Amino acid sequence: MTAKSCNENFHYESLETLGDSFLKYAVSQQLFHMYENQHEGLLSVKREKIISNASLCKLGCGSGLT
Repeated sequence: MTAKSCNENFHYESLETLGDSFLKYAVSQQLFHMYENQHEGLLSVKREKIISNASLCKLGCGSGLT
């Protein structure tokens, strides 16, 4: 995988940004539907725990993707 700063013809930076945005949106929607009556601050804390790099790494390693 390459970053835009590597000056290669093709890089994955735009796809990574799109994927991150979709993940945040999907997790936010799921939490909102699961915890409709909860304070938005609580939902933000839950979302950050789910989409943190450490959590995503643990999920990826546990699923055999790596």
